[in-house]
Amino acid sequence: MKMKQIFIILIVLSFTTPLFSVTLKPENIEQLFITPDTESTIRFQMIGDGKIETTEFRLSGVESQTIPAVVDGNIISATVNLPRGFWELELGKQRFGIVSLPVFKNNPDKFFAIDAALSWLVKEEQLRIGFVKAAKRSGISMMRERLSWNDIEPNPDQFQWETSRRYDFVRKLCKEHGIEVLDVFHNAPHWMEKVEKYPSDLVKTAKSWNTVADYWNTAWGGFEIWNEPDISFGAELPADQYVPMARAIAYQLKQSGIPTPLFGGVMAHFHPIWLKNAAENGLLHDVDGFSFHTYDHAPVLEKLVENYRNWLKESGYESIPLWLTECGRAWKRGTERPPVDQDWVSAIDITMKGVEARCCGVERYFPFVYPYYDEGEKNFGMMDKLGTPCRSIAAYCQLIHVLSGSEYVGDLKIDDSAVLRARVFEPVTPNSGIDNRNELVAVIYTGKLTERKTLKISAGKINKVESVLGELLKLSDNGELLIQSNSLYYVWLDKTSLNDQLNIDTKAMKLYQSSKKPKKHNTKIPAVVLRFQYDKAKLSAIPNGYFIPHDVENPLPMKFRVFNLNQNEAKYNLRFEIGQTAETQNNVVVSGHGFTDVQWNLPIEKIGFSTGELLKLCVTVNEDKNRPLVLNLCGEAAWDGVVSTTKKISELPIADLSRWRKNAPSICVPEMESTGNIWRMTATFNAEGDRWVYPRFQLPNNVNLSNASGIIVEARCLGNASPRFFLFEKSGSGYINGPIFKSDGLWHVVKLPFAQFQHAGSTRPDENNQLDLDQVNFISLGANSRVPQCVLEIKRIAVYSD
Repeated sequence: MKMKQIFIILIVLSFTTPLFSVTLKPENIEQLFITPDTESTIRFQMIGDGKIETTEFRLSGVESQTIPAVVDGNIISATVNLPRGFWELELGKQRFGIVSLPVFKNNPDKFFAIDAALSWLVKEEQLRIGFVKAAKRSGISMMRERLSWNDIEPNPDQFQWETSRRYDFVRKLCKEHGIEVLDVFHNAPHWMEKVEKYPSDLVKTAKSWNTVADYWNTAWGGFEIWNEPDISFGAELPADQYVPMARAIAYQLKQSGIPTPLFGGVMAHFHPIWLKNAAENGLLHDVDGFSFHTYDHAPVLEKLVENYRNWLKESGYESIPLWLTECGRAWKRGTERPPVDQDWVSAIDITMKGVEARCCGVERYFPFVYPYYDEGEKNFGMMDKLGTPCRSIAAYCQLIHVLSGSEYVGDLKIDDSAVLRARVFEPVTPNSGIDNRNELVAVIYTGKLTERKTLKISAGKINKVESVLGELLKLSDNGELLIQSNSLYYVWLDKTSLNDQLNIDTKAMKLYQSSKKPKKHNTKIPAVVLRFQYDKAKLSAIPNGYFIPHDVENPLPMKFRVFNLNQNEAKYNLRFEIGQTAETQNNVVVSGHGFTDVQWNLPIEKIGFSTGELLKLCVTVNEDKNRPLVLNLCGEAAWDGVVSTTKKISELPIADLSRWRKNAPSICVPEMESTGNIWRMTATFNAEGDRWVYPRFQLPNNVNLSNASGIIVEARCLGNASPRFFLFEKSGSGYINGPIFKSDGLWHVVKLPFAQFQHAGSTRPDENNQLDLDQVNFISLGANSRVPQCVLEIKRIAVYSD
């Protein structure tokens, strides 16, 4: 049968005369989530002294059709009847989003969650209630929230459950509506001593969080121990400082019989050395799952999950649950709602990352962030400033409707080169969003908005097509999909007509199957926790480990604190091993709920740290090899010492200023100069905002990194900043490593193997999701600064080969 081309019409409601100074505010936000093809009345409060001189709305694009506007005191309302999809309601200069989708009536699919942060980001009680009701209506199963330890325990053992942030109200509200809470924290209270940012007293830490968990665990569906410890939230310290705190909390909650699943990691980035150190310190023995974050583009997620699964497999925990607890795509700040083009980009990327997470075996997915939220030069909100929907939340609600209760079964074989992904799902539970048991749903993704009019989908019998926002779409006369202004579509297929058009041998399928393997059961957590008492006056630290200065005393006294989380006094035997050196200290007595400090002297000259290579110091308690304390130690080697570990080096002409390009936001004024062989940059930030500066150095034509193993840098940073190194491909895609040394004003020589670089989500997507060294034409040593001015100096950079 011949199918007519039907264009989706954007309905815009506007007053026929100005609203003067009247500002409209939705009476509640849940009314903006409506049932399709059903009359719905949307009410607004009129704020201000202006007058309304019309009683009609105009529906532009539908032959100038008008509908009545009802004014009742300070309330103005409109009754609409809309098909499935997303609509924007414009009144005067204001726009409001409307999501037109059915109420989600099935049991929620636990995969679909959201980072809500209602306690921190939403102040109005009615807005909080509306957010929770809208989430429940849409099928969202869990909300991620945040706790400030300092807020809820302002003094030792004095807990305040409500505070000005209404912590208790929000958690009870979620529980009332059947939505679980995932809580997270990342600060220590003012009254406790700290190791940089981490709490110093692990006995008290365990006790405090046991009290919190006992109070809120009936509302919790999970608890994350710290947020993004691999970056500034963890003071950019190695994992050995994070794991003891996580172990102390895990021990206490497990001892108390609190059933809440505990999640560790909560990573900002995939940091191979930090992660390996976390596993060596036994983190995966102590937690029930591992969580991570990404703000990279959707096609990169498969590779990222692969990296985590490979690390977990190497660590003996291949199938441990992975939760993606922050994942967003921002729009430019400065407006109450995102511009339409940026709104589309956010909606498509957030949705496709959910699709990719589902395919790759991620257990729960939390897009960031539900309410309006400015951060730096960006806004991450999926709702606007007044709490009305943006396209991103509408698209996420549609994703929930389509894929709930389904599982990934492979990729559709499609010849059209515009299609980057064609993931296929089939229903597996009665709650599936795929109504017909004989149907499959393919998610067709082109990756970018396209000017083409059609997509070719030759895949058996097509029963139905819907857009990323839920509108019903039509096919052309020859069976091609008529493209709208988006790049993601849901195609319902007859299962029996596919023949051999389904590819089940995909990387995503292997990852999905890894997640379904039997889970390894953790051993009982012991009551003893060991932590290195890091002294920044003697050592400098970055996420990779600790740097030992040239002039440090020999032997180097190192202090270790042994915590006893049990109420009874205990004796412990400690063993220290590094290289060929091994020593023991037996019968270390620790009082119940107390600690004892133990000193061990590191024989610097005997071990040798002249080459800049990482060496591991392993400290075990009572021969427990599952939960040792493992420190990464690296000597501050001189240039010649590091070079001696390579076969060949080629120094780059960094003093040639003509090769450098400025690369910084508008708030930064970078000034570069060259004195002798030293390159220097002073970066001044003249306003608050995202303080970063990464000048780019153009590689000489005769330098091809594909023949090399990595980079050696001798540099220093003055000012509170985090120095990082970038490799940029010709496409603009960037790969990052860092922080690579401490910003302490001292000269550092560091060796950066190319294998340690990871794609930077702040740069352009990489079409093949891998670092192509032969395509690298620019490198960069820069920094993210925490102060108005920072200075970087480079003495030399060389490319090396092993």
